[in-house]
Amino acid sequence: MDKPIKRHTAYKVWIRDVHKSPEKIDEDSGLPYLDINDKHVSRVHLFGSIINTRATEGYGSLILDDGSANIQLKTWGADVYLAEDKQVGDLVFVVGRYSTFNNERYIRPEVVRRVSMDWALLRRLELTKEYGIPSKEEKVEVAPDNPPQTETGSSLSLREAILNEIEKQDEVEEEALITVCNMPKEEVMLAVQDLLKEGEIFCPKKGYYRLV
Repeated sequence: MDKPIKRHTAYKVWIRDVHKSPEKIDEDSGLPYLDINDKHVSRVHLFGSIINTRATEGYGSLILDDGSANIQLKTWGADVYLAEDKQVGDLVFVVGRYSTFNNERYIRPEVVRRVSMDWALLRRLELTKEYGIPSKEEKVEVAPDNPPQTETGSSLSLREAILNEIEKQDEVEEEALITVCNMPKEEVMLAVQDLLKEGEIFCPKKGYYRLV
């Protein structure tokens, strides 16, 4: 009997490693992950301080800095609330999913929660013990940007189109989904990843999708 993909572990990592670690493709799900210390990392558990915020109707972003690097957290639609009540200088921990778009690595957060300085120092000690002290020379910095138009407003309609197509065919191959949706592959696969994350679909074999 086919089983849906289990939710991946969120690993504690430096933001530096999200930027610099090699991206690979999971053989079972066909989804990208980061190879960090031989761990298959698709979800991360980060900490840091917020150095930039932006929240508008339908889109929100935060830039998180943990001393090793900084990275954008991007939210859309119903998830914008994660960015709305945060301030520059807030210390937070973040659980979220690693994503890429137009060669930019960023995080789609599931949890953004304020923490104390003591908690942040403890997390820094844990990361230093496992991965070493970040080098200032290697620090990656990102600039705030506007949400790419190809990402905004497309997720809900794309997800509906993908679900309808899978329901009609019972099992659909990846390239067929891209053809039917008639949209860039990056957009279609982003919507597919959302549906996998939400437990709406699963991957019975590489490159194929079915309803749960």
